[in-house]
This record gives sequence, structure tokens and C-alpha cells, in this order.
Amino acid sequence: MDRLGFFKKGLSSMMEAAQAVIGLKQAAETFTEAVDDALRDVSPGFGLFLPSVDATMYDSPSGTLYEVGQMGYTKVEAGCYINGTAYNIKAEELLQMAKSSGLKISGLYLNKFYEKESQPHKVEPAEQAEDKTTASEATFLSPAITAWWEKALDSAKAMECHYVTMSQFPEGVSAQTIDDYVQYFNLIGQMAAERGLRFSFHPTKAEYQPRGERSIFEELIERCDKERVWFVLDTFEAHNAGLDICGTIKRYAERIIALHLHDYDIVGESEKIDFNRILSQAAKSKIEDVFIEVRSYPLPPQHCVERSLRNVEILDSVKI
Repeated sequence: MDRLGFFKKGLSSMMEAAQAVIGLKQAAETFTEAVDDALRDVSPGFGLFLPSVDATMYDSPSGTLYEVGQMGYTKVEAGCYINGTAYNIKAEELLQMAKSSGLKISGLYLNKFYEKESQPHKVEPAEQAEDKTTASEATFLSPAITAWWEKALDSAKAMECHYVTMSQFPEGVSAQTIDDYVQYFNLIGQMAAERGLRFSFHPTKAEYQPRGERSIFEELIERCDKERVWFVLDTFEAHNAGLDICGTIKRYAERIIALHLHDYDIVGESEKIDFNRILSQAAKSKIEDVFIEVRSYPLPPQHCVERSLRNVEILDSVKI
């Protein structure tokens, strides 16, 4: 029996005993708050990558978040950010919807490709010395890109996120592209840190695959500032690229901000990815933010994400 089932059984017995003494209504009122608090403590605390149910988030955001909370999820990562909103909902409003469903918004996905300025502002030597920044840092981000990130990061802070994540990377990557994005990510990471947030990158199969001696993921994780830039490890993307997932978790544990349990459809049913071993290594490496992601749907999305959670909850690495 998993930890949640064990605890529920014990509470059920206690409720029956209380009913016999003080009646059903009073017993229910007495135990409700204790049950909610206790279940939070024994729950493994899995989160949901909210784009897994994007369609219903647009149709009925509050209803969808309520369903997600009732399934047993405790936190979410939000997506579909546009101009200060997610799912066309203002940050503060989405936060309240999540809280009313017993959910925390841990992260927000933000995607903005780097664009070189056509006519960068020239920084004079005296001005550079006074600012104590390099000329390349001072001219690297255009005012438009800076303003975009400031608004996006402020929105994430208003949602009470702990981190933000970028999940897109250019095609046709060159050595210059890597150089640009190391600097770009470092600067975004600094902007995030100024707001009490962390910045992370979510690689896909393309970034995990070797190109020459090292993959783009390896280049970024080794060259980006470890105090400014973290990474989200996606099990489907990593497995599809032939990556040693457990070895990667062990090697880069301090740089992995979250783990996505992502399968070829419903999590745990393809039998291609060893989620039990992965979660065991994640626990050893003290990676606490674990999210379920579904992108291929043999059933309606809500059924897929609920069944995925149940499949994960019964794993030996999760059970008592």
C-alpha cells in the first residue's frame, strides 16, 4: 500500500470511531482540517506541467485547476505567457485560482529568442569604467528585449513562482550561437535573481544530442554561470536522445532545478523509461521539484494526467 493509501485507511478508522461518539457532522468538521494538513505531509508532492492540459485551461481555467488539485497534484508550472498574462489571465488572478484549488505555481515558461541589435549603443570607455560592465554586456540586450523580460519576470513574481523556464533554442546552431546564448542566459538569470527568481533552460532532444565533442546541453551547463542558470531535465527528450538520465542527474544534481517525468504517452506505460530508477536517483540527488508532463494523448488529457500520477504514486521509489 502506498503512503497515501495507508494514511487514508488510518483516518477512515478514526472517523468511524469519532462518529460513534459525537455524530457524523461534528466528526467531519473536527477531522477535515487535520486530514488536509496530514495529506499534504504524506503526499509525494508531484506537480503538473500545466501545458499538458492547455486546451481546458483556456476553456475553464478555474475548473481545470480544481480538477488538478483534486487529482492529488500539489503544484503546477504555467505556460502560454503573453504580455503579462498566462492563458489570457492576469498573474494575480491566476495565482488566486491556483491557491483556491490548493496548488502552488512553482514556475512559468517564458520563451524569447535572442536577437542581435542592428545598431547597438556605443559605450564610451569612461562610461564603461563607471558602470563596471563590459561593452558587450552593456550593448548585448536591446531595450525591447530587456523590457519584454522585465515584464515577464515581474509577472512570474506576481504568481509567486520560484523560477522561470525557457524551452526553445534556435535551429542551425553555430559556435557563435552558443556564445550568444551563454551570455543571454546569464543576463536573464541576473534579471531573474534581482526579483528573487531563478532562471532555467528546458532542453529538448536536439540539445541533448552530441554535436562534435559535446552536446548543446553540455556546453550550456558547463559554460553558463552556475549561480544564474539552472536546467529542467525532461525524461522523454533525454531518453529519445539516448542520454544516460540517472548518470546526468547524479553528475549535475546541483544544476537541475526540476525533473519532468515525461513518457511517450501516459507516464509509466510505454515501458521504455525506468521511472522507478530515475526517481530513486532524483531522491538521492535531492531534486525535490518533480513534475508530470503529458504531450501525447491516447485518452482525454485529464484522464492521461490523472492516470500518469497514479502510475507514479505506486512506484517502489515513491511508496513507503
